[in-house]
Amino acid sequence: MMSLNRMGLGTVVAKQLQYKIKAYYGVFSSLVLVQVIALLLSVGGSVFSGTTIYGLSLDYTTYMTTNVIAFTILWIFIHAIIMTTKTERENSFSFVSNQLSNNISNCTFLIVASIAGGITAILSGYLLRVIVYFFIDIDLLIGTEFYYPPGEVFQGIVAMICYLILIGSVGYLLGVITQLHRMLPVLLPFVLAGILIALERIFPGSFMAIGEYYFQETNVFPFLFKFIGSAVICFAVAILISSRLEVRK
Repeated sequence: MMSLNRMGLGTVVAKQLQYKIKAYYGVFSSLVLVQVIALLLSVGGSVFSGTTIYGLSLDYTTYMTTNVIAFTILWIFIHAIIMTTKTERENSFSFVSNQLSNNISNCTFLIVASIAGGITAILSGYLLRVIVYFFIDIDLLIGTEFYYPPGEVFQGIVAMICYLILIGSVGYLLGVITQLHRMLPVLLPFVLAGILIALERIFPGSFMAIGEYYFQETNVFPFLFKFIGSAVICFAVAILISSRLEVRK
């Protein structure tokens, strides 16, 4: 095999990414599976309400892809953590023994997975509309929001990809932290919960402020800067922490 010095970091990362995309095909298969399950759960309707107007009782069901989005976020978070386990690290180093290239290729793979998940999660909304329109025996009232302009669809896809990249980076960081000590996988959830509770008590309303900082942004470039910038920080910290781990035992 050509040495790492001669190949260069970019070439090594590219080869590892190509290898991982082929080796981790199960990641994308699980994406399809969880989104299909979420769609089936969404077919029943997310919200059911009744009201009375002029003596007429109206019942309506709202169909949303909230389940798909939630399942996709959980999917990327879990797989980000799995990629930091000892078994996965050893599998990666059987291909090339370089900690930095392995971490960068992992981060790049999570970005690729986030792009796939973001596109399919948003487009699943159209599939849900088709299922409801043709297969659900109800009187369907098609409003102005039944059709989305291409520009709004593109914005939704970009936003969803950014959400997944950030969640994936957080999961990757937490996964790397848990590898520092055998007790951390058990203790870390309690430590994080304690920190969050203490933070809320010391700075009341901090959770809401953080949510508004990320999710109330309406301008495109500040939105991208916040999410991508935060993800880059999480990935960078994960790589720095990972440098303390043994390359292989």
